[in-house]
Amino acid sequence: MDDKERAEIFINVHKGLRRGLWGLALKIGELDWSDAGEVQTAGRELENMMLFLREHSANEDEIQFSVLEEHAPGITQRDREEHRDLEYRLDLLEKHWCALLREERREAAGYQFYLEYNQFLSRYLDHMDREERDLTQAFYRHCSDPEIEDAFKKIVARTSPQDMTVMLTYMIPAMNPSERIDFLTKTKASATPETFDKVKSLAEKVLAPGSWRKLSARLG
Repeated sequence: MDDKERAEIFINVHKGLRRGLWGLALKIGELDWSDAGEVQTAGRELENMMLFLREHSANEDEIQFSVLEEHAPGITQRDREEHRDLEYRLDLLEKHWCALLREERREAAGYQFYLEYNQFLSRYLDHMDREERDLTQAFYRHCSDPEIEDAFKKIVARTSPQDMTVMLTYMIPAMNPSERIDFLTKTKASATPETFDKVKSLAEKVLAPGSWRKLSARLG
């Protein structure tokens, strides 16, 4: 069976993370450090990405990896260690950003932050790639689709509506049309009508008009 026919594990969330991380890298590279409004906007997006990254790490450690560990003890050790290293680097980025805001002349300090951010991005992209290749196969060898889907339901249940909105703002536009309709169809089947309407409204807000028309027509 093709991996795309199995329960989805990392595809949607990692696509959302790549979209957000790459977009922020471009924004920081183009930033006018003398413009307080631009710096404030970039700071809000950095805050959103840090929330997304930390939520995702916790979801993997506490829920998804625990499911896999029940079948193959020790198999996620490397991934958990990488999470600790990435969280440490994320904390440093946060501290450096706060220090940067106290600088009177930010151009040179801003460039150093840009370099540090892209170093973090490089490490994170490598981490996601290995998860998508190696861990995905480990999940499919050891876990059933219902187990994988149950883990996803637990993630949704533990995530606040506000945090979920932040994450879906990146995830929904990053999906291709087939992934998007599958995600919304499953949401409609498992969530309350009120929750589904909120997700659908968010999709309309974050998608380009043409993408939204395609999705809306297929949802019915």
